[in-house]
Amino acid sequence: MHRISIVAVLLLAGATACSGSASKTSAAPTPHHTRTRTPSRSHAPPVSPTPPPSIVPTGIPAGTPKSYPKDVGAIKIKPQDLVRPGVTVTDAWSTTTLAGETAGVAYVLAGDPLAAPHGLVIWRRTPGATPPWVPVFGLSTAVGAGVVQMETQLGEATGDGSDDALIFEGTGGSGACGTSLVIDLAANAQVFKKTACDTVVGFSPKPVGLQIQQAVYAPSDSHCCPSAFQTTILTYSGSRFVIASRTTSPT
Repeated sequence: MHRISIVAVLLLAGATACSGSASKTSAAPTPHHTRTRTPSRSHAPPVSPTPPPSIVPTGIPAGTPKSYPKDVGAIKIKPQDLVRPGVTVTDAWSTTTLAGETAGVAYVLAGDPLAAPHGLVIWRRTPGATPPWVPVFGLSTAVGAGVVQMETQLGEATGDGSDDALIFEGTGGSGACGTSLVIDLAANAQVFKKTACDTVVGFSPKPVGLQIQQAVYAPSDSHCCPSAFQTTILTYSGSRFVIASRTTSPT
C-alpha cells in the first residue's frame, strides 16, 4: 500500500487553499485480502549485514493468539485468525525474509475507527515446527494517540537482501502527519522511527536504504506552497541509518 506523494498532496492543497488545520476523514477501514510480495535479490551483497535472525517475541499486543497450528503458507490463512477477537482487520501482507516466511496483519479495535487504538502483529513461519506459526513482533497505539490509519509498505531498507516493513501511523491533517517506522523483519527489530508532517518516507532502491522527502517553508510561505523540497537518502550502517546524500530543490 502506498501513500500519495507529498508533492501531489501539497499541489492539491494549493489548488484548494488548505488551511493547515488537522482534519480526519469519516470513512471506516476496509478489510484487505493478504497481498504477497516476492522480494528481488538482484542487487549486490550487503556491505553491513543486519543482526542474525531473531524470534524473540517483541511487543505482542494483548489478546493475540499464541500460535497458528497449520503448517501452510500465509496466503492460505485468514488474517482474522492472526489477531485478537473482536477487531477489524485493515491490512494483511506476507513476504519471504532471511528468517523465513513472514506475515503481518494490521487492525483497529471496535468502536470509532478514527478514535480507537490500532495495532499490528507480525508472524513468522518455521516449517515442520510445532507450532509452525508464532507472533514475533507487534505494535499498538494508545487510546487518544490520534492514529487514524496504519499502513505497511514492503521493500529493502537495511541492505541485507531481505524485505523490511515500512509502517506509517497516520494522524491525519492537511500535512499528512504521522510516524514512520522501519521493522527489520529478519532481525525482528525496529531500526528507524521518524515523526513529522509534510514528509514522506519511502524506500530508496539505489543506494538501498530510505528516502525522506520533506517540504521546506520560508517564513512567508503558506502551508499550500513550500519554497522547496528537501530529499535525504539514508543507508543502514548495521546499527543505525546514516545520511548518504541530501539535496534541496526549489519549487
